[in-house]
Amino acid sequence: MLSTLINICLYAFWISLIGGTLTLFGFRLYFVFRNHLDIKKALFVLLTPCSIGFYQTIKEHNPFTGIYRILVVLFFISTLLGSVLILYMHLELDII
Repeated sequence: MLSTLINICLYAFWISLIGGTLTLFGFRLYFVFRNHLDIKKALFVLLTPCSIGFYQTIKEHNPFTGIYRILVVLFFISTLLGSVLILYMHLELDII
């Protein structure tokens, strides 16, 4: 049972670190190309952390923004789940 929990935490960490970063960046890149933003706004949307640039430049609500928000929440939950193992190892907790 413990090995299953460790595997879940490890997979959640890698999914959120690699998959979440690349997926959300890809969505922001698609948004920039679709809306033909100028270079300054495009860099703001692409490179600002925590999707702040995306949320500040978007004005309309469409299915694309709904999917993006759902993915942000899912990757946030995955990050929290993945951080459990890292905190457990860093703090050297002896719960079991």
